[in-house]
Amino acid sequence: MTTLPQTTSPRLPSRGGPSPLPMPSGGPIALGAGSTMTGNDVWRLLRANIWSILLVMIVFLGAGAALNQFVLKPYFSRFTSSGFVKISILANTDPTKGNGEEELGDPGRIGLETRSTALLLKSDGLLSDFLSTNPEVQKTDWYHKFEVKNAAGQNVPDTAKAKASLEDSLSVSAQPETSLIQVAMTAPNPQDARTIVTELVNMFLREQQAYKQSRTSARSAELNRIRNEVQRRSTLMQEDLRRLQQELNRAGYKTSTQGGQSQKEIELTELLRKQLDSNADLSDATQMLQSMQEAMQRGETPSQVESMMAQDQRVFQAKLGVDSSERELQAIQSMMGEKHPRAEIAKKALDLAKRQHEDAQSETRSRMINQFMGSAQSQVSSEKVKYDGLTERINSIRTELGDLDFKVLQAMVYQDQQKAYADQIKDIEEQLNVIRVGTEVRTGVDWARLPEIPKAPSFPKLWLTLSAAGAMGLLLSLGIAFLRELMDTSVRSPRDITRIGQISILGMIQHEDDDPQVVGVPLPMVIYQAPTSMIAEQFRQVRSRLQHSTSLDSTRTLLVTSPSPSDGKSTVASNIAAGLALNGRRILLVDANFRRPELHKIYNVSNDMGFSSVFSSLENLPLAAKQTSIPNLDVLPTGPKPANATELLESSLFTDFIDKALLEYDHIIFDSGPLLFVSETVAMAPRVDGVVTVVRASANSRGLLQRLRDQLKSLKAEHLGVVLNGVRVQGGGYYGRNIKTYYEYSNGHKN
Repeated sequence: MTTLPQTTSPRLPSRGGPSPLPMPSGGPIALGAGSTMTGNDVWRLLRANIWSILLVMIVFLGAGAALNQFVLKPYFSRFTSSGFVKISILANTDPTKGNGEEELGDPGRIGLETRSTALLLKSDGLLSDFLSTNPEVQKTDWYHKFEVKNAAGQNVPDTAKAKASLEDSLSVSAQPETSLIQVAMTAPNPQDARTIVTELVNMFLREQQAYKQSRTSARSAELNRIRNEVQRRSTLMQEDLRRLQQELNRAGYKTSTQGGQSQKEIELTELLRKQLDSNADLSDATQMLQSMQEAMQRGETPSQVESMMAQDQRVFQAKLGVDSSERELQAIQSMMGEKHPRAEIAKKALDLAKRQHEDAQSETRSRMINQFMGSAQSQVSSEKVKYDGLTERINSIRTELGDLDFKVLQAMVYQDQQKAYADQIKDIEEQLNVIRVGTEVRTGVDWARLPEIPKAPSFPKLWLTLSAAGAMGLLLSLGIAFLRELMDTSVRSPRDITRIGQISILGMIQHEDDDPQVVGVPLPMVIYQAPTSMIAEQFRQVRSRLQHSTSLDSTRTLLVTSPSPSDGKSTVASNIAAGLALNGRRILLVDANFRRPELHKIYNVSNDMGFSSVFSSLENLPLAAKQTSIPNLDVLPTGPKPANATELLESSLFTDFIDKALLEYDHIIFDSGPLLFVSETVAMAPRVDGVVTVVRASANSRGLLQRLRDQLKSLKAEHLGVVLNGVRVQGGGYYGRNIKTYYEYSNGHKN
């Protein structure tokens, strides 16, 4: 047994470039995607299961045809009989002219009547009466199948079930843009179907006719009642009008229709004229009195007084005396001179006459003013009394005339109401006449086409049965396909890997049976021995993604592992190593799977010395490493199996080996055992620069791959990505449509 040194801290891997690596399309797909299916997934699933779907549909179509022919037709045939009812808007004209009916074209009303009649034909009350009272329907086989035994052992119909069946089997539909209603009945017996439709419509027509007759009688009675009531009111109002007219005649009042004026109106006219005259006299007297008062206030003598003074006898005599004295003075002066004594005496006589004349005027003026003022005041008072009396009389007559006018207005209202009553009675008489002679507008419901006995069954229909069977087969096959897809947890495509999340995909390697150029070529050597094959092309793509996604200058040690055995990790490790070697890099491929060593078999080298030998002495590395036929590629087999392989890999010897080997090689690639089963791989994963996981399609579950991802994460190992190995060609698969295209393109041929 080899003595082990003390375990040292693990050699930390060098972090390279970004972890997510591109898919064949060029973009990274390592996302935490959910398990929902996209449109592409559905299309892939349909293409993958197209033949099974078609087979199931063919089986179901055959079963549907057999079911239609041997089960549905003999035992479940149904016959449908239908008739048409026409709706017309009719106006009955003079029966002596033409046919006595005129059809009116009112599309709006016809459509409304058609829909209303369709609802009535399937009303609950009509169907109940139809089943309980129609003897023809009760004789049908359809009705007899609803008979049950009562307590007395007699057959009695179950009308509730019969009605429910009738509602399901009876179809009443108004035909769009027409005045027709289709009434159809489906029953096992064609004669029963025709009988039910015919009897139901006939019963409806009878009920409609009876309803119209009862409605006409009720309307006629109502119109007669209204007419009698109007006539009674008209008679009472006629008596009131006659009484008013008598009162007006007694008052001598004549209406505008009678012509002339009444006595009150003539008297009022005369009084108004007198009132005007009296008002004028009162105004004149008042004005005269006011003018005299104003003249006296100014100290003037009223003109009326002056004119009356000139006619006074005393003033006139005094005036004559003054005139006589003036003539006598003038005569004396002319004969004797002005200084003559007689002239002096004549002057004194003249002065005396003038004083007497002034006294007479003053006395007469005062007397006449008093007399005239009294007369004027008396006249004003008299005229005012006269005017007030006329005004009072006029107001009294106007009050009397107002009462008469109200009575006249009331009489006019009575006359208008009488006219309205007469018009109403006339209108009622016309309506009664319309009812009596049948000239009203009415709705006509009648048969447009009687139902016939159906000759061919309406059910089953072969096309309908086949459609249902095909739909069921399609749904069943699709359901099975989708159920299998949802229940299948295996990793078959990149989509399954993306469902896990946080894992990059380095590439996909197709199954060797689907690539014709790798027949007879060892898969671990395919990139070297079959370089033009599609599998070799896929390995080169994996190499390219490793080169471009991580810095190979720092990522120099790679560990290739898998979740479970037989996933093809040795094949992938060998081809990655060969690909890098062919790219000009010196590569050391180390077989670290002490449980199942494979590399010495692949490269046909001796396994006497190997990886385990190097642990005992690093100087054994040049002797243990074997050259291969591939340039720049050396392989280090496992060598003798050590008893404590895990402890060796966890010790500093492993780190020393890597440091020693990297002096001679550009990269070291370890082919290890499955990570979830072998402890050696767990020990190595955190001590290398990167880990590549190989998953065989359809052999590993998503749960297993998720466990591997979580364990690498817990180990703090650098997970570079997943290589999906052994992908099979199938309907809807990735390679199913690409292999032929690849080889045609590679050979220079068009598709």
